[in-house]
Amino acid sequence: MIENASLNERITQMLTEARVVLPGVQALLGFQLISVISQSFEKLPASSKLVHAVSLGCITVAVILLMAPAAYHRIVFSGQDADEVHRVGSWFVTWATIPLAFGLAGDVYVVLTEITTSARIGASIAGAALVFLVGLCLWHVFPVVVRLRRDH
Repeated sequence: MIENASLNERITQMLTEARVVLPGVQALLGFQLISVISQSFEKLPASSKLVHAVSLGCITVAVILLMAPAAYHRIVFSGQDADEVHRVGSWFVTWATIPLAFGLAGDVYVVLTEITTSARIGASIAGAALVFLVGLCLWHVFPVVVRLRRDH
């Protein structure tokens, strides 16, 4: 169990979690950046371009939050272990999933609106993706429910 792990192991695990997620988020950011120079981007409605811009901002925030723990560990504590490194770094990694989910949902909206030619369908599926990622299952509510059950 993680409670029995040493501080060094917990910090290493937290930094590894950030390193595992970061390349995928950076790749998504790269695709978002390059998409604006494509000819098909020019044809998107202004509303889709705006959603894409907001999604780009969200993914950028997620990248920043995922990179922050390593910088914090290195700059504030010179790479030394401290409970604060684990606490702050875990906060950054956990909260990076919120802007990531919004960025993903926004891009789902843009793509599905373009594919289906229906903003309503795009918004419905993007909303469902957002609820699924953050709320119902994967990133926040489900783990909290499991933790509460485990603690009782």
